Amino acid sequence: MKVVILAGGGGTRLWPLSRKDLPKQFLSFSCGETLLQKTVQRFSKVPFIDEIVISTNAHYEMLIKKQCPTCRVIVEPTKKNTGPAIAFAVNALETVDPILVVPSDHLLEPESVFLRFLEQVQETVMNGQIVLFGIQPTRAETGYGYIRVGAPFDPFTHRIDAFVEKPTAERAAEFIQSPHYYWNAGMFAFTPQVLKEELALHAPELLHLENYANLPAVSIDYAVMEKSQKIVVCPLPVQWSDIGSWESVYEVMPKDENCNVKSGHVLEVDTKNSLIMGGRRLISTLGLEDLIIIDTDEALLIAKKGHSQRVREIAEKMP
Repeated sequence: MKVVILAGGGGTRLWPLSRKDLPKQFLSFSCGETLLQKTVQRFSKVPFIDEIVISTNAHYEMLIKKQCPTCRVIVEPTKKNTGPAIAFAVNALETVDPILVVPSDHLLEPESVFLRFLEQVQETVMNGQIVLFGIQPTRAETGYGYIRVGAPFDPFTHRIDAFVEKPTAERAAEFIQSPHYYWNAGMFAFTPQVLKEELALHAPELLHLENYANLPAVSIDYAVMEKSQKIVVCPLPVQWSDIGSWESVYEVMPKDENCNVKSGHVLEVDTKNSLIMGGRRLISTLGLEDLIIIDTDEALLIAKKGHSQRVREIAEKMP
């Protein structure tokens, strides 16, 4: 099996730390390795994985080679969405081996459980199915896509009844109470032959890679996953986060006795349930609660927890 790690995203949801020239997959969040390096390491010593490839665009090529010098890097001709990028990467690999596609900026634990399930569904993949991996929801998240599962397909996977993209808060709350809904983790495995067949059936324009610059910038979900009859889902009993907001950064990082997450030069007094990340300057807080404070050399963000999904509105207005 080969692994393709998608690392071309620009990342505006974690502004001001994540920005166009240094999006979140290249950040460490005070955890040592960057998110991209953690993703590479997840697969680096797995016996049934023989190659790890990173797919990106020219803007991040040198940064990836610096952080992951042992990995092969596939550079798409023009920055596109995941549909063209995956079609291009699969074509460049020139393999008949099964391929696992994963994002570069997600965390999951325990990794050993995911790898065990991945090994178990290899036969399903070789038999012509595209296997998506789903995560049991732990909260009413409106920013994620959901999968509604149907009848069992085999001991490890289920058929898919429907995809639900970013539901309302009311529907997301209902999904938590149901055993049939899973978060779409954006990880899936397939054989190159099956993917090309499904592209030919549902999005044939994505096979014209010689005309890459003019291909539609569509997601792989829209191009194939939501239309294919060969999709099954493998539920994963793991903790998972796409690190898609400052609240999710707060959730996955260690906290002090006052439930604060602190990084950098921070002095807090009577401060609770807050995320405070600084750089060279001292950040001092007094009598605060439920805040997000992110200080960089270029900008300072102060937000109430629960509102950071709107950070991209600020980032998009930046010159």
